This record gives sequence, C-alpha cells and structure tokens, in this order.
Amino acid sequence: MSARAFAFASASRAQPTRALARRRDARRRASNADGASSWTVVVDRASSRFGSDLLVERVSSDCPNAAFAGALVLTRADAPDAVLSERRDDGRESRSGRAVGRGGVFDAFATLPATLEGEARRGKKTIGILGLGAGTCAEIMAGHHDDVDMIGWELDPAIVELARRHFAVGDLEREGRLRVVTGDAFEGCARSEIEFDGLIVDCFDENSVVVACLKDKATWEALAARLKPGGRVVANVSTGRGKGAKLDDAIACAQALADATSDEVTIWRAGACSIWNELILSGPEVNWRRVADEYGDFASLTKDWFYFKKPADAASGAPWLAKTLGVDNDSA
Repeated sequence: MSARAFAFASASRAQPTRALARRRDARRRASNADGASSWTVVVDRASSRFGSDLLVERVSSDCPNAAFAGALVLTRADAPDAVLSERRDDGRESRSGRAVGRGGVFDAFATLPATLEGEARRGKKTIGILGLGAGTCAEIMAGHHDDVDMIGWELDPAIVELARRHFAVGDLEREGRLRVVTGDAFEGCARSEIEFDGLIVDCFDENSVVVACLKDKATWEALAARLKPGGRVVANVSTGRGKGAKLDDAIACAQALADATSDEVTIWRAGACSIWNELILSGPEVNWRRVADEYGDFASLTKDWFYFKKPADAASGAPWLAKTLGVDNDSA
C-alpha cells in the first residue's frame, strides 16, 4: 500500500466522539427543567413529512463545542448530533468570505469552482446542489465566487420553509444567485436540460446516513452526463454521521463515482473539532498548488486530499479502491 493510501486509511479510523458528546451534553443541559443555563435555544420548528420535527436553534457563544458556538443551526429533534445546516453572525461572516478556513465540509465544497478544467473553468459557472438543506453551502459559495450561480434541490419542503425564514436562501433567491427546486434531486438533475459546470451532492436520509443510491454506478453516470467538459462532481459521503455509518460505504461510493467517470477519484478526509467528513471528487488529479495560489482563501483547504486511479489490471466490478486502501470491508 502506498504512503498516500496508508495516510488516508489511518485517518479514516478516527472516531468523531468528542464533538458529538458535547452536542449531546448541550442538548441535555438545554432540556433541564431546573432552569439551568442552556447552550441551545429553539427559535423555530417545523414538522417534516419524513417523520421528524426540524429545529432551528441558536447555540450559545460560550458552548464548549467550538464548531457550532454562536451559530444558528438546523437539526432534527430525534438526531441532534447531525447538524443539517448552519449560519453564523446572521450570515455576515459567510457572505464576506471569512468562513473559509474553519475547515468544515461546507467550506470544502466552496473549492469546487477552483478545481474545474477546460470549458467548465471559463466564464460564468452554474453549480447544481443536490441536497440544499438550509443553504449553508450555497451561501458560502456565493460569498467566494461572484461568477457562480446555483440551482439547489431539496426534498423536504419543511426545510425549504425554514431556510427562507432563518438562513440565506431567501436572500440568495432575491439576488438571483440561487434557484430552489423542491423535489427529488437525482431525478430533477438527471432530467435537467442545463449543462452544469459542477455538481455538489450532500444527500442523507432521515437517519443522517448517506443515501444508498450513491453506491450505484448508474447514479453517478446520470449526474456526470449533465456536466460540461472539464466539470466535476463533489459529494459528501461522511461516515461520521448517524447510526451504523461505516467507512466501507464511503469507499463504495467513491469507487462507484470513479467507475462511472474517468476511473479516478480524489478523497478528502478532514475534520474540524473532531467532526470528520469524507468528500469524493471526480476527474483527473487536481493541481492543488494552483488552487491555493489563485484562491488564497482556500489554501488551508487544499490539504488532506488523496488521489486514486483504478489499476490497469483491476478486474471489472472488483473492489479495487478498498484493496488499494488496504481496508477490509468486514472491519471498516
């Protein structure tokens, strides 16, 4: 196994326990009946048709979990550890560009336009967001790329309603930077007549587990067909969210993306405050030095990316990526 593969596989065995424990402690303190000071205050809620109440919460600035201290967050009442979206300082920090550098997955998504090649790299860009949530990714993207407009799909209309009331979605719509579509993101994108410069996939089920279709090569083929030459897909396949999350699911998603595109994939394994996420990026190896030079705000986010290419002797359908990583599916 190469040093690069070893580094990724070793990092992937880290457990996101500390931050999640802090969130659970915060929830317990917030629900105390004795009037003790809480770290979260519910400012709005909505019932989801998918069976879980959605909560918009303000996290106290003195919360020991630095990842969310002072933020407005969207969570599910029955899964408070999984933060669906966040916004800080009423959006001023994100829109001004200072959000990049915190190291979170939403910041990393914002590097996508800087990685594009060929036709997709030139001129004004259209980025599709599958799994818009409350628009955190879209807000940070708009704050750093004046030449990007977005289309965002969100399955849950209750999330869209809260996003327009409390997060940046309404502002972005009024500015013409974002068009919101309520419905199935994969079906909607595949049927779209738009040629996208890039696609961001951030889709999880009601238990905050990566949706199963991302392990299906056909899913990625349908999305890749909507890209301009030189375009890329980046997806969140985090194994650190929800019950039963496994590393082998992330690896299966990554290989499916590679097999559906150019037989290569780049994987990001990094985290802020012990909250680990994996991103997978399609296409040829990225010149990260160029990205850091041209987009100084993203310099800190150009690390921890690992590039893999399918071996020439790999049999069709064989789990070549897991083998390259030295990860046993039974123990991942």
